[in-house]
Amino acid sequence: MHTVSIVLNIAADKADAFEHAFEENEVPIWRDLHEKGIMVRASLSPLDISTVTKKGAKQYLVLAQFKEPSGHHAHDSDPRFERWNEMADAYQPEEPFVFGGDSLYEVGG
Repeated sequence: MHTVSIVLNIAADKADAFEHAFEENEVPIWRDLHEKGIMVRASLSPLDISTVTKKGAKQYLVLAQFKEPSGHHAHDSDPRFERWNEMADAYQPEEPFVFGGDSLYEVGG
């Protein structure tokens, strides 16, 4: 299992618009990859807990799990994601924190 997690720093005054745009642009890609068996699961979660806050930003955790690392590449090279990623930059006054790697342990699911 390949896990990718990203903490997005979204301008607080743009959070509602960001959530709607995320649903319109990213969620369909997730659904397609999940239906193809490439993506195991994915979620967008507003954070109530963070040890690294950014003033004026609402933080979101994006978590995506793929069967293999190639799934992450399939996602990022999707033309729809390339368009969305460029659009999403307008919501982010601060750079995101990005982490990824192969999972050692999984429980549940």
